[in-house]
Amino acid sequence: MLQSLAAMQTALRVLTAITERQVPAPEDVAELRQAVPNGARLPNDELACEAIQIALRRRAEVRRAAER
Repeated sequence: MLQSLAAMQTALRVLTAITERQVPAPEDVAELRQAVPNGARLPNDELACEAIQIALRRRAEVRRAAER
């Protein structure tokens, strides 16, 4: 679950930079590109949102597995 939390934090940093009309840190963008399958061509904002969606799905899977 820590991995999905880290991905969400990185995505939020990227989205915050975009919202504040700044360039996101290249290492954050690179990390998201590695974390998101087929994310190489997505714009940074969509990439960050997709990373959050993936992280949320993983967290839900972990919770469901723990409930069994």
